[in-house]
Amino acid sequence: MTTTTVQARATSTRGGRPLRICVFCGAAPSNSDAIVHTAKETGRLIGERGHHLVYGGGGSGLMGQVAWAAADHGASIRGVIPHFLYERERTIAAPQQELQITETLQRRKEHMLHSSDAFIALPGGYGILDEIVEVLSASYLGRSAKPMVIVNTEGIWDGLIGLLDTLTRFELISTAEQPTFHSVPTPEQALSLVESLLLARSGGPE
Repeated sequence: MTTTTVQARATSTRGGRPLRICVFCGAAPSNSDAIVHTAKETGRLIGERGHHLVYGGGGSGLMGQVAWAAADHGASIRGVIPHFLYERERTIAAPQQELQITETLQRRKEHMLHSSDAFIALPGGYGILDEIVEVLSASYLGRSAKPMVIVNTEGIWDGLIGLLDTLTRFELISTAEQPTFHSVPTPEQALSLVESLLLARSGGPE
C-alpha cells in the first residue's frame, strides 16, 4: 500500500522552528461549503500555529481563502506563480506576501518542492493533480523525503487514492516501507500530522 489514512494525534512544533507549509488547492471557488471551510481552516491553523504559508499566489478561489485566513492569523506568506498566471490574476486582491514569479509552471513546482518543509493538498482541479503527482513522484524516486498529506474533504480524492492502490496491487508501484503520502479528513489532523512527522524526523523541537 502506498497510502495511509490516519487519525493524527494533536501535537505541534510550538517550541521548535516554524515550518514552511506548502498548500495545494484550487484557484476556482467551490460550491461545497465543506470544501470552502477546509480552505479557511487550513489557513487559520497555519497562522495560529506560527507557521509560514507557501502557496500558488494570488487571491482567487480556494487559494485566496487559504491565504486570507493565514494572513488574518499572523502567517507570513510566500506566493509562487508563473508569469502568465500573474498577468491574468494581478487585479484580484490578495494578502500581503513575498511574491516569487517564475517563467513556467514547472519552475513554480520546482520552487515549491525545494522551498517547503511539507505539503498539504486540498481539493482542486487539474493543477492540483499535477502538483500532487509531482511531489509523490519525487518521494517515490527518493528525490524528496518531505511529508505529503491529502485532506480528503467530501471524499474528493477517493478516486485518486483508489487508483494508486490499484497500481500497487498490480505491482506497477512497488510497496514501500513508508507511505508516499497520508490521507486525513480534516485540516487540523493534517497540520498535527505534518508537525509530528517532522518532529519525529528531527528528534524533537529545536
